[in-house]
Amino acid sequence: MNNMRNKILMTLALLLTAVTGAWAEEGTLLTTITATDKDSYSETTPGVVTVTLSNVAGYSSTYGWLWGEKSGPGSVTVEAKEGYTITRCVFKQSDKTPVTITTSPFAITFANGKCEQSTHDIDGVSSIEVYGNAPAPAIDVKWDPATKTGNFVMPAYDVEIAPIYAPVAQWAKVDNVDQLPTAIEGIYAESTDAIVKAGTVAKIGETENPQGTLMYAVSTSATEQPALTAFSATLPTAKDITTAGDVYVWYYIKGADTPQGQDPTAENTFNDSEICTTPLTVTVQNNKFDIQFKAANDNTIEAGKATVTAGGTAATVTEGKLEGVKMGSEVKVKAKEGYKFRKVEVKKTSTPN
Repeated sequence: MNNMRNKILMTLALLLTAVTGAWAEEGTLLTTITATDKDSYSETTPGVVTVTLSNVAGYSSTYGWLWGEKSGPGSVTVEAKEGYTITRCVFKQSDKTPVTITTSPFAITFANGKCEQSTHDIDGVSSIEVYGNAPAPAIDVKWDPATKTGNFVMPAYDVEIAPIYAPVAQWAKVDNVDQLPTAIEGIYAESTDAIVKAGTVAKIGETENPQGTLMYAVSTSATEQPALTAFSATLPTAKDITTAGDVYVWYYIKGADTPQGQDPTAENTFNDSEICTTPLTVTVQNNKFDIQFKAANDNTIEAGKATVTAGGTAATVTEGKLEGVKMGSEVKVKAKEGYKFRKVEVKKTSTPN
């Protein structure tokens, strides 16, 4: 089972794919006709587009920009600012047919006849017009970190939604080896001892805060992953395991959520890792053992000469044996009235139970 829950990082990026109305129409971004006697010139529509002329001789009110007195070609470069799209550039010459350039990045040379429409030596560009599309207005996306949802009001044009997902929480590494949980051996059923050694989650940057929390689930199946609701951050113990045998511990990293009061970033918000593909196998040992009664008379207990309690409960001895006494239980053997024990000896039997 794939348990990846995609955690969206931050405000959804909404990218314009098709627009209607004024935004779809080509508009004039900049028209430059300013005269100057400098050999370079730049004009900008702030935040929209910049036109730069280099290596020019000057400007003639009759002919436009002149380059004949300069060595080498002059050049003009048109640069759109972020979000704006240039569709065409029109370079007009005095009394001549406009030259339209539609190939990005709209950098051309206008010397040696490149933009000339006649053989005049001093023919030049009189104005430069830049046309293009303005960016779509910003779409206000409200991000709710508690529910991990982004909400916006649909505008009067098509949009594309681009969710930005958080990185997946990672394991800490030692010598480039993931520090995963490991099984602990020699654990008895119903004991409070942990059955696995915790793994280590990578830290967030240079902080001591982990990228997520380790989650565990104990199962009797080595192939079927437990439901997510079965996982807990508590390190599993043998407390609820009542019988000996193999159990399987599944685990994954639950990615850290955005800290309260902070905006989500790639450094403070993490997706869950996948549930491990192969669980840890933990062999839990039996915690119940038998007591063999050996007295002067094998039937002492059964004959009613003594009583036995195990864990505070009266026990029944059958054929001199009390079976399945839980490890850690208090066992009491008491002689009934009229009988006396000189002592009670207990030793390990030669045959394991």
